[in-house]
Amino acid sequence: MDFILSIIPFAGSVLMAYYTYENYRYVNVCLPGVFHCERFNFIVPRRIRLVLAVGAAAVLAVLGILFILNMYLPALIISLMGLIIGVYGIYLQVSHRAYCMYCLTTDAILLISALIAVLNL
Repeated sequence: MDFILSIIPFAGSVLMAYYTYENYRYVNVCLPGVFHCERFNFIVPRRIRLVLAVGAAAVLAVLGILFILNMYLPALIISLMGLIIGVYGIYLQVSHRAYCMYCLTTDAILLISALIAVLNL
């Protein structure tokens, strides 16, 4: 069962690794016109997007490993810390009307991971 639960953070880690790869190759990585990513890419410099994507991929991979090891309390703490940062990020995205699809997906995965950790404590 723990392996099944760890699929969610590992999938998010793979998604963020793919975003890092695409962000490294291209300047604008998004679905044009859908989330106004071009505005987000203009506001947030490319290097910062790369660092955040690598950090998110690493954190989600660690969450997957913690789920496999049945260490739900540290996973909950990490998820909540990520959610606090994510809520601030969502506030900035809404205030500038510039959305990041990958950021919102990562926040959703962190929320699901926190709920999984709470249910398994």
